Amino acid sequence: MFARYTTVSGDPSKMESAIDYVDGQARAAVEGTDGNRGFAVIADAEGGRIIGASYWDSAESMRASEAGLAGTRDDAAAALAGEVSMESFEMTHGFRHSIPARGAIVRLSRLEVDPARVDEAISLMREETAPRVKGAEGLLSFQQLLDRNTGSGMIVTTWESQAAAEAFWPTAEQLRARASDRVGVRFGAMETYTMIRSTVQLD
Repeated sequence: MFARYTTVSGDPSKMESAIDYVDGQARAAVEGTDGNRGFAVIADAEGGRIIGASYWDSAESMRASEAGLAGTRDDAAAALAGEVSMESFEMTHGFRHSIPARGAIVRLSRLEVDPARVDEAISLMREETAPRVKGAEGLLSFQQLLDRNTGSGMIVTTWESQAAAEAFWPTAEQLRARASDRVGVRFGAMETYTMIRSTVQLD
């Protein structure tokens, strides 16, 4: 599966109407496009950021959808009086315990790894990291997203509450340190969002 993360950054005072647009007309347009496997809308109200994360059954369908959905991106930017940026990834590993409800906590941990070591990073995640994460109390879903060509990516976790996410953080720091030592993964700052809706078909 592949994912395109479209971030709109703009005026926090316009968040409510912008969320209504992205979760309404924009989501309907994405979900009605061939090859789509669902859409997630997450928001940082205080920071004036909305992410529309579209998931696709192949890299080809993701690329083919880009031009046809350009209008929805422009309208989302207008609704938030802001700017749009896009990132595309392969979902190299993922699982879900339950579909996140509105208000769930979403954490994005950005990372960089040498493209020559991407397969090592994927193996480490599947064999060692994911099993440690899977049993975490309050965890709803987990994804590893990577661009094999550049080595950039994200770990995306969704939690029932902020307390659950924070309780796991000491373990997450240990896992990040191991990935850095073993495969040379470089982690960036953690970003925290609130789930608005997810229709992503991880199963």
